[in-house]
Amino acid sequence: MKGKRIFTVLLSLLLIGLWGSAATAAETYPAKPVTIVVPFAAGGAVDVTIRIIAEEAEKDLGQKILVVNKPGAGAAEGQGFVARANPDGYTLLAMTSSVVTNTLTKKVDFTIDSFAPITLYCFDPEVLYVNASTPFKSLEDLIAAGKKGVVTNATHGHSTSHHIASMLMEEKAGIKFKYVHTKGATEQVPMIAGGHVQSGLGAYGEARSMVDQGKLRLLGVMSEERDPRIPNVPTFKEKGYPMLYGAWRGISGPKGLSPEILDRLTKAFKAALDKKEVKEKFAKADYPIMYKGPKEFAAYLKADFESNKQILSQLK
Repeated sequence: MKGKRIFTVLLSLLLIGLWGSAATAAETYPAKPVTIVVPFAAGGAVDVTIRIIAEEAEKDLGQKILVVNKPGAGAAEGQGFVARANPDGYTLLAMTSSVVTNTLTKKVDFTIDSFAPITLYCFDPEVLYVNASTPFKSLEDLIAAGKKGVVTNATHGHSTSHHIASMLMEEKAGIKFKYVHTKGATEQVPMIAGGHVQSGLGAYGEARSMVDQGKLRLLGVMSEERDPRIPNVPTFKEKGYPMLYGAWRGISGPKGLSPEILDRLTKAFKAALDKKEVKEKFAKADYPIMYKGPKEFAAYLKADFESNKQILSQLK
């Protein structure tokens, strides 16, 4: 009986100690640099936008934010790395819609529930661009060619949102693409601009410089209405193909982040996105800001999963 009492007391002390150390860790967070893993090669939309946010948010956190690129397997390598990380707030993920498509199309060791959504900060409708030397002057031209033969298409990686958008286009327009999968926009865009591949879908901000140089031509955008950044580019919908699709970008941690750390990060990232300098940098780079906090982001993530699940079931 006495031994049982001693065990109970020791267990209580241990639990109190663990709770106390966890509380202290949350109060002093962050006590060292925070790492954000970008699961794509450097220079693409995810990399550029995360670095803009990190530069401002680290001022609020009082610690450096290290942006580390871990491309591979269509972003699944970096995503899996963060999913398996300790949920102490020091390893975060530059999360994109590829988390959803990867869980639906690949054998990966994570699900959407493996992550703790923190901040959704951007949504970009898919834009179709082609090498300017191709005979495709309009969306109709490319579709007509795709019905007669095969059109080559470069993606940001297998199962990324841009790949799914291309698959959706194949299904809805009745065409066929021959795919070349890359590690991200920094490989995909130059490949198309250089004439190695005819077409691709992606974010306008990633292709803009090549469009401005006359090396790429924009044929259509997968949005409800014309994008104000490119008002002369028609929507797929107005051309008779009602395809609404795009890539979202956010920041998450591994499942299990404490409420205190989640709140600290949410406030820091929201404050950064509210800064005039950050808004100007996003606008200059042509990346539209769309903010959602943890709860709204979690709901958005689940809805996107169900939507993509339905799309992919129709494409099989």
